Amino acid sequence: MTGIHPLHGPSRRPAYDGTPVLVAEGLAKTYPLPGGGRHRAADGISFTLPRGGSIGVVGESGSGKTTVARMLVGLVRPDAGTVTVDGHARTPRTPRGRAARLARARDIQMVFQDPYVSLDPRLTARQCLHTALRLHGAAPQHAEQRATELLGLVGLGTREAGARPHGLSGGQRQRLAIARALAVGPKVLVLDEAVAALDVSIQAQILQLLAEIRHDTGVSLVFVSHDLAVVRHLTDETLVMRHGRTVEQGPTEQVLADPTAPYTRALLAAVPHPGWDPATATAAAAMAGLTA
Repeated sequence: MTGIHPLHGPSRRPAYDGTPVLVAEGLAKTYPLPGGGRHRAADGISFTLPRGGSIGVVGESGSGKTTVARMLVGLVRPDAGTVTVDGHARTPRTPRGRAARLARARDIQMVFQDPYVSLDPRLTARQCLHTALRLHGAAPQHAEQRATELLGLVGLGTREAGARPHGLSGGQRQRLAIARALAVGPKVLVLDEAVAALDVSIQAQILQLLAEIRHDTGVSLVFVSHDLAVVRHLTDETLVMRHGRTVEQGPTEQVLADPTAPYTRALLAAVPHPGWDPATATAAAAMAGLTA
C-alpha cells in the first residue's frame, strides 16, 4: 500500500509515541427491563488507546461490548463516565450546528457487522465515497481522485467501483464500509464484529487489510469481537467483558497466553484448534459459570 491519507492524499506513517488518542473512563449504561428493574450493560469500563494503537473488546453475546462501542462513537449516551479524543472530551449531548457534528464525526467512525447499516443501496461504491468526501469538505475536483485512492486502499477495483451494494459480495461490502469510514480521516476506527458474518478466508483478508490500513494511515483501532482468535491477529491490548464489567485487561499476548480470569480461560478453550476437545471446552465453560 502507498500510505494514502483519506482526505489529504499521500502521507507518511505518523510516529507512534504512546500519546493517548482515546481515553474511556468509567463508562456505565443501564437499560430498563420490561418487567421492572434495570439491566446493567456496562459498569465502569475504562481504557486508554495510544495513537496508532489497537485494542480488542471481547466477550460473549450480552457482555456489553457493543454498548461500549456505541458509547464511544456517540450512538448511546452513557449514564456515567467520559470519552476523550485527542485531549478533547466528547459531550454526551448532540453538538449543535452542521460544522460541529461533522467535526465530531471526524474524531471516531464506526464499521458495523452488517455493511448495509452504513451504505446507501442507491449509490455505487464510488458515489458513496464521493458523497462522504464532499460532505466533509473535499473540493469537487479532488473528491473523485480521493474516492479512487480509497477504493485502491481497500482493494476494490473498477468493476466494484461502479457496483451498488447489492452487486458486491459480503467481503467487498465490508471493504467499502471501511473505505467510507476512512473517508473522513478519523483518528479512531471502531469495528463492531466487523468480520463475524464473513467466512474464514474472507475474515483473514479483512483482518490483513485492517492491519495494513493501520500501518499506512496511523488510524487507531477499537476492535469489538466475541472471537479471541480474531483479536489475536489485530490488537495490542485486550479488554475482556462479562455482564457489563471488565474481568481481565492487558497486552493481548499476555491475556491470551496466560489468562488469569476463569471466564477468559473458558473463552479460549472454546476456540477450535488442532487437538481441540469439545468436552474440555464444555468443562471450562461450566467452571466459569457459563451456560449454553
